[in-house]
Amino acid sequence: MTAAEIESVTPLVLIVDDDRMQGRLIGEVCSRIGYRSMFAASYETAAELIATTSFSYVTIDLALGERDGIELLRLIAQLQVRPFVIVISGCEQRILNAAVRLAHSSGVCDAVALPKPIELAALRKVLLTARCDCGAQQRPVRDQAVVTAADLDAAVGNGEIYAAFQPKLELSTGKVVGCEALARWDSPTLGPIGPDLFIPLAEGSGAIKAVTLQILRSALQLAREIGRDDAEFVVAVNLSATLLSDPAITEDIGGLLQQLDVPARSLMIEITETTAMGDVSLAMDTLLRLRIKGIGISMDDFGTGYSSMSVLAQMPFCELKIDRSFVGGCLTDPDLWKVVASSVTIARSYNMKTVAEGIEDVATWQALAGLGCDAGQGFVFSRALPHDAFLAWCDDWHRRLRSDGLAPWMTRRQA
Repeated sequence: MTAAEIESVTPLVLIVDDDRMQGRLIGEVCSRIGYRSMFAASYETAAELIATTSFSYVTIDLALGERDGIELLRLIAQLQVRPFVIVISGCEQRILNAAVRLAHSSGVCDAVALPKPIELAALRKVLLTARCDCGAQQRPVRDQAVVTAADLDAAVGNGEIYAAFQPKLELSTGKVVGCEALARWDSPTLGPIGPDLFIPLAEGSGAIKAVTLQILRSALQLAREIGRDDAEFVVAVNLSATLLSDPAITEDIGGLLQQLDVPARSLMIEITETTAMGDVSLAMDTLLRLRIKGIGISMDDFGTGYSSMSVLAQMPFCELKIDRSFVGGCLTDPDLWKVVASSVTIARSYNMKTVAEGIEDVATWQALAGLGCDAGQGFVFSRALPHDAFLAWCDDWHRRLRSDGLAPWMTRRQA
């Protein structure tokens, strides 16, 4: 291998710090583990280097004189291939944690924080273990298809929109206790269309009721099938804000339950806080009527709005779903952990069950189970699956659970 080839595969670190001595120490750590490094003492110099050079890692001091490291995070977030970011600062820990959360939310592939005075051993460990594979995760972004209301109406009529089911598991036992029905659209001409695109279109065009009832019918058919062997299985369906003001929606849902011979206890309706607060009186009317029928009501995305406690106190919820934005980093961010723990405590005080969304690893599963969170869903268990694939997954999961017990599931990640 030539010198140029060796250089091309050797990790390159950009050190951004207005303290040259600090920069020299970080550079020495890089050199000792075989990494190359470049130094920038100002925001301007760092911005020039980032624009012209591809880095594997960037260490950022939050305080850079007149400019700060947060501005640099914005620049990094705009890169097509983003480096691993190590935030270094003498600010208090909560500021460091918030900077890492900002990096994640703004699109930076990954980031960690180290306090000043920096422990060189800790920096070395991060550089060696947090291998930057962000570039490998980048994919060309396909232009979003232009989808019209007519396309959507045709899709509903042709059965192109269907339900995919993500399992919900009892965290303490590993038993599948339910699932969430998620709308999916695979168009033969436009390709897969994401719900973030077609659900707002459905709400704006008036097609949301047809879409929701189609998903609801599929969900109840699954609930009936599984309910023959497991009467406690519950399927959850999201209800749009526009449908809360539809006076006929409760009768529509009740009619489907009766037509498909599914008990009301087998259905959970999920609504977000924002949905509930759109028109409190109308929402209360609809939700109370659903609860009187015996249908469960779940507060989805708890904690992401501005008045979660107000909604929780006013509405007849029986389940609280902790948003994935809190669950994902709760083991490494003390502030997020406090939100999760508080949510479980609040739900318990209202005699509600808790469901954690976005569980990605076994460690988080274990921690939430220990906290007393009732159920969870996420890729550590399974992604959302079509009807037949979901049934096959459940059979396989429970077969292995009966054979091996819970312990093996708590020691490795499951696909």
